Amino acid sequence: MSDHDVDDIAFLTGSPNESGFMVNKRAMYEPGAVMVCSQKRACCVVTLSFVAIIAVALIVAFTKPGCPEATYTGEPIPGLSSRPTNSPPPTVPTATNGEEFPWADVRLPFHVRPLFYDILIHPNITKRHVRGNLTIKLTAIEETRAIIIHGHQLKISNYTLHNKYGSQIHIEKFLEYPPHQQLYLGLSEILRRGSNYTLRVGFEGKLKEGLEGFYLSSYITAEGEKRYIATTHFEPTSARAAFPCFDEPHLKAKFRLKIYREPSQFTLFNMPLKSSVQVPNSELMIDEFQESKDMSTYLVAFIVCDYDKVTNFTDNKVAVSVYAPPTMISQANYALRMATHILEFYESFFGVAYPLPKQDLIAIPDFGAGAMENWGLITYRETALMYDPVHTSSQAQQRVAVVIAHELAHQWFGNLVTMSWWSDLWLNEGFASFMESLGTNDAEPGWVMQEQFLVEKMHPALALDALVASHPISTPVTDPAQIESIFDTISYNKGASIISMLEYFLGRDLLKEGLRLYLEAHEYGNAETDDLWDALTKITKKHGHFLDIKGIMDTWTLQAGFPLISVTLQDGHVTASQARFLVCEENVTDPNEPLNITMGYKWHVPLTYSTSLSPNKSEIYWMNLTDIEFLVPREVEWIKFNVGQRGFYRVTYDDAGWNALINVLLTNHEVLLPADRASLIDDAFTLVKAGTINATVALKLSLYLSNETRYIPWHTALRHLFSWVDLLFNYPAHKNMLEFISTLINPQYERIGWNDTGHHLERLLRSKLLMAAVNCGNVNAIREAQRQFSAWRSKNEAVPPNIRSVVYNTGVRYGTEEDWRHCWHVYNSSTIPSEKRLMLEAMAQTRDPWLMQQYLEYTLDSSKIRPQDVMTVLKEVSRNPGGRVSAWRMVRQHWPQISQLFGHGSFTIGAIIKAVTSPFTSSFDLGEVESFFDGVDIGPGERALAQALETIRLHIQWHQHNLDDVTQWLDMYLSKDTTGNHES
Repeated sequence: MSDHDVDDIAFLTGSPNESGFMVNKRAMYEPGAVMVCSQKRACCVVTLSFVAIIAVALIVAFTKPGCPEATYTGEPIPGLSSRPTNSPPPTVPTATNGEEFPWADVRLPFHVRPLFYDILIHPNITKRHVRGNLTIKLTAIEETRAIIIHGHQLKISNYTLHNKYGSQIHIEKFLEYPPHQQLYLGLSEILRRGSNYTLRVGFEGKLKEGLEGFYLSSYITAEGEKRYIATTHFEPTSARAAFPCFDEPHLKAKFRLKIYREPSQFTLFNMPLKSSVQVPNSELMIDEFQESKDMSTYLVAFIVCDYDKVTNFTDNKVAVSVYAPPTMISQANYALRMATHILEFYESFFGVAYPLPKQDLIAIPDFGAGAMENWGLITYRETALMYDPVHTSSQAQQRVAVVIAHELAHQWFGNLVTMSWWSDLWLNEGFASFMESLGTNDAEPGWVMQEQFLVEKMHPALALDALVASHPISTPVTDPAQIESIFDTISYNKGASIISMLEYFLGRDLLKEGLRLYLEAHEYGNAETDDLWDALTKITKKHGHFLDIKGIMDTWTLQAGFPLISVTLQDGHVTASQARFLVCEENVTDPNEPLNITMGYKWHVPLTYSTSLSPNKSEIYWMNLTDIEFLVPREVEWIKFNVGQRGFYRVTYDDAGWNALINVLLTNHEVLLPADRASLIDDAFTLVKAGTINATVALKLSLYLSNETRYIPWHTALRHLFSWVDLLFNYPAHKNMLEFISTLINPQYERIGWNDTGHHLERLLRSKLLMAAVNCGNVNAIREAQRQFSAWRSKNEAVPPNIRSVVYNTGVRYGTEEDWRHCWHVYNSSTIPSEKRLMLEAMAQTRDPWLMQQYLEYTLDSSKIRPQDVMTVLKEVSRNPGGRVSAWRMVRQHWPQISQLFGHGSFTIGAIIKAVTSPFTSSFDLGEVESFFDGVDIGPGERALAQALETIRLHIQWHQHNLDDVTQWLDMYLSKDTTGNHES
């Protein structure tokens, strides 16, 4: 695309109409935009495309693959080379028996695909052993003499292959290659293209306590008895650890399950139970389930347990059930109500009926993720499903609703239509993260989820995506470790944020119509990102809007990062330029991505703004890979860009622009929406971090907060203000920073009080402000929290749910060893998951070094701290200034044990690395982290480590840019003149 003059799109303003489109759309059709091209250029493109098609056809004609041989020649064997490897393997793959393994790619070949799995499995919970038999009906896509499937830590006891007539095909060779978790079956004859075959495999495995594959979990009954359950978690690549399979998302098939169990237990599967009979000459029962829809292996789930349940039905007669241990089933009613409501909402929103007869939700005591969207059988952490109105805070209640909404959205985005490969994971997670706000908002309209979207999704995504160690939303991945590493803020939150931006400029109605077309076109199949853009483009064309959705959105999905829009306003003349925003100056770029390319990114930006003349009206300009200029009335005193922060970009202004906006906040902050106030705070503090603007801009802007009463701006401000407290911890300005924050929060502290009243957002705000007051050393706040803690501990007086975290944390921080022990007792005895989580956080607040060390040691003993909670403990201890060094030393000392506990392929490894290293602020700390991990294989933690190291460099950079300015400004502000006025 050729460059064009700025004037081509200047002076073309317009505001979104009801459908979300600009009334004046000429800007999108001008040269340089993403719409049309000249006739001459079009002819050239068509001619070149025609030549390319002929060339490709000739290449294909002369490279038709032949029949595979079961020998390795340095290249993939014939018939298995449908997908070329990215690069040749450094060494010849060697099977466990010492022979050469004839397939070098970590991904399976395309020569056969499964149609149907018939699984018979016998989990022996007492002996912790699994035995199974598997029948796979498959079809040959290409002629081949080999079948390659996945299997991990399984003992294969037998295997046979038959053709469609029942005749056996001899398997000449069976090989295993553990590095790629693959099994190879060399055949005596060729599988004919288009013919169907039946593969039968017997297998055995271990049923271990863990967090992946088919594993054991346990709970304690009301009588103190330990009961075991057997459950699954297969995403992304652990189905192969439960049974041999084609464990890639595009290789969908139908599944039927038969499973043995004890009479005292029952079993669950993705589909409803079909029959249950007693095994002859045995006390065991065997349950058979209905055949599933076509689905990916990672969505298969089966559970053996003895839980209780509650059930409801949707308007379309879908049975919705919540399962939990008997001691917790009374906490399942809220989840049941939310799930039923949100399932009905999604059916209406998507215009596609939920395709299964039932939807189960089940609480799992040991669970690595928050939840898992297995089709028809969603598994959850207990804290993400259980809600007790007497004990659970509003924040924890919101988490339950949001996680339920997220997982139910997956039943369409991810389950009905699945990404073709993990590179497009965001199609699953980004959409579910976007839809969770809509689903929750429909069920709980008073929660203002559109505003909360900023602090829950947009701001965390912007923070991570400003690092060089970020990655594009759509990013190539191959092996399991790489796949695990992209289950991160980019895939989830940035994915959700760009869909929110897309909704803004398309309008919700067109977005819904496009999503319906996408779902209907690819139901029970797979899709790629371009398939979504194609569906949305068709809908916009149908309505007369010729938007190149792919052209626009490719700049947001295929490039890492986002733009910083730099704005000036002078005498009604506005200029806006874009450049990639990187928060860390130091050159830490990916060696495969030169710095000049990184800095050359450009985006199609839907740039919105409001002005002092029309603060309640937003205008929009498209920055189509360019900078722009336009005019506004000369009387405009201020201009605020990115209205409601619906766009995934940051904005900076010249000195006059920042001063004008600060003046608006100080004089009448409610002229701007709460979302706009939050976005100004987030932009300003982040730009200070990057050294783009002076620290005094953020400090002066913060002064208005003493009059702020809304949750979203305070949530944003407190996060940034206390990050500065941490950065100043070893400097004299630390005390002044706390005093400054106190001057901001004290008016709101007095206003909001300790009574747990008000609407949902007021309760969320109270919890944060009270905790901030305690952290700032507010004597009255500390005394009140200690009083309530003492009454709770000695008299068993209940603490209101929304101030429990403040009371418990303060009680432990300023308490005795006996106070800590009491919390430990509550953690071990409570049947309220949200209460147990609060205890974990509170115990990390201790200032006793011995208790801190003991607490950290508990994480190495699964009988004391469940593996799923190790990350929580390490994170909370690392947030305690007195625990940072202890947590880091503990992780270093016990790294082999921690690595073994979570497995080489676990995303938890990366989360632990970030938790214990990101708080560091000095060059010495940076050197220690770099030295320790030098040469250590951390699998999926590599990207997390790079991000942690960049964060430490960023903290060092902050001191270099801002320490003197912040110190001087705080000194001036906190010193009063004779009139008692602050100097600013």
